[in-house]
Amino acid sequence: MKLAEIYSQNKPVISFEVFPPKTDDGLAPLIAELRKLKEFKPGLISVTYGAGGTTQGRSLKLLEKIVNELKLELMPHLTCIGSGEKSILNFLQKISGWGVENILALRGDFPKNNPDYQPESDVFKHAADLVKFTKQNAALSMAVAGFPEKHPEAVSLETDLQYLQAKVHAGAEAIFTQLFFDNQYYYDYMKSVRATGITVPVIPGIWTITNLKQIQKTADLSHAKIPDDLLNKLQKADEAEVPEIGIEYAAAQIQDLLTHGVPGVHLYTLNKAETVSRVLEKIHWINI
Repeated sequence: MKLAEIYSQNKPVISFEVFPPKTDDGLAPLIAELRKLKEFKPGLISVTYGAGGTTQGRSLKLLEKIVNELKLELMPHLTCIGSGEKSILNFLQKISGWGVENILALRGDFPKNNPDYQPESDVFKHAADLVKFTKQNAALSMAVAGFPEKHPEAVSLETDLQYLQAKVHAGAEAIFTQLFFDNQYYYDYMKSVRATGITVPVIPGIWTITNLKQIQKTADLSHAKIPDDLLNKLQKADEAEVPEIGIEYAAAQIQDLLTHGVPGVHLYTLNKAETVSRVLEKIHWINI
């Protein structure tokens, strides 16, 4: 099922992000976690893709296993910076052969701390280049990334929105946002996005905090601001209390987003079903 059909339903769609395990031994446990999440009837599962295509093989193994064992709709991530047309085409053909109908088209980054890495090509400089190439070479539906607090490299939100327009004009049919902890950023972003004439669904990305150091690092990398009241609460809490605070906060975030009519919610699972399951149980997702 393609993105346009998934997000044309008359109720919000839940989706989950996972990443490929480092070894083949991690595949079966991850499939077991996804089986637990399947009860929430996700509209799709997204699977990440390493910087510079460094985890393409592992991503493909996981995608094939999900197709064969879980029969869930998929949205593989595909990054393009440093990749050549041949390797991109190989990936597109492989997933199309498995019946996958969607991708999340990303620019990505060059691998860090890898002095041996050599880019294959400089043909893809922006995500819009990948969207155009995919549209010309595969019958896939494409989503792209959006940044409510602007892309860390963008000079301004206005500049960032110009890149977003280019991606949508090239053929993107949905936008999945970077994580954020203050819903007002999403609401303000939506006003700005719609003011540009973009009409495709914009799906908010939600991260459930379970570890203070981890989320501070993630927030620094993504430039997502943690509200002062939340940060103070986390800093005063015992380590064991942090996940409970995170679950309560994510549930409240999602509930508020739903009251504002979002088309769906995309949850970063970190390959663990328990935390996001508890969030969704708190808001009685199955009954929504």
